[in-house]
Amino acid sequence: MDEQGFAREFGALYRELYRVAVRRIDDGRDKLSAETTALLLHLAQAGPMTLSEMAQHFGRAMSTLSAKVAALESQGWLARQPDLGDARRAEIWLSPAGRAVLDEAVDVLDTPRLAAAAEALDAAQRAALLQSLRQLIAAVPSPRVAAAAPPVSSAPRTDDHEPFV
Repeated sequence: MDEQGFAREFGALYRELYRVAVRRIDDGRDKLSAETTALLLHLAQAGPMTLSEMAQHFGRAMSTLSAKVAALESQGWLARQPDLGDARRAEIWLSPAGRAVLDEAVDVLDTPRLAAAAEALDAAQRAALLQSLRQLIAAVPSPRVAAAAPPVSSAPRTDDHEPFV
């Protein structure tokens, strides 16, 4: 199979895997709100911060954010910790439960269903599949490199337009 055939087949298999293994949320109450997800993701990426720093980051009033943080603290998803550099300040950070709920919220695929499917493969096949996927991911050119590369088709180009990036 040539590279073009591989790319088409891989794309089809990827879409089919997504279709059969996507995580379904039956009830919206099981899902984090977009606002909560954004707040937890921001903290996970930016690190602990004070309420006033959070208000600046989100462009929200401290009173609004204070109520949201209090609600998330009461659910056990956020925790306050003393600022080691200034004992008067408290930093807000994800609790272990907050990390777990965030990890679950951003999971696209249904991990238990994939684990059940993995039983059909022996340990060596699972390891080889993961290694092959890692190698493929590492080999994917960045969008800039791909845009600068010659067209994939061997047919001559008939337009003078730059590729869309």
